[in-house]
Amino acid sequence: MKRFLPCALLILGAGGLQASILESISFDLSTLHAGSTLSGIFALSNSPMAGDTATVQLSFSDPADYSASPLTATITIGNGTTLTYTVGFNSITFTNPTGNMFTKNVSLVPNGLAQCASFPCTATGGFADGSPAAFTATYKIAAAAAAVPEPGVGPLLASILLLSVFLGRRVVRMR
Repeated sequence: MKRFLPCALLILGAGGLQASILESISFDLSTLHAGSTLSGIFALSNSPMAGDTATVQLSFSDPADYSASPLTATITIGNGTTLTYTVGFNSITFTNPTGNMFTKNVSLVPNGLAQCASFPCTATGGFADGSPAAFTATYKIAAAAAAVPEPGVGPLLASILLLSVFLGRRVVRMR
């Protein structure tokens, strides 16, 4: 039992880590300002499925050219047509103070979703500014970094239960 307990606790502790897939999303806003982008990083579960959503905080590469920064958007995983998944987003609205009457108030909407066979994924999709579109451009999905461990609750509780059983037996033997 003395050798079994440390091994069991070590195995249960390692099993308590859940991985997340980090993806980046980047919108090409060169139509508004040369070289301008709007981008952020979002986390998906280790096994993403259609219907999953993730929140992403988006920042402009040149924030002085826009208002309402940073922006928050929702990323949605859907069923693909040619590949297994699509990666879309909700409408993103911001102001381009130096824009003309068509590009001053911008509302980015998906227009041809990025499609992925699996995750992590690198893919390109399209978006438009409103309907009818003042302009169209592309957004890119790409792997952002390695998996980030997050604590799991189940294995922690199992470890505590196993430890309490072990310590309880020791207390009974001491009496």
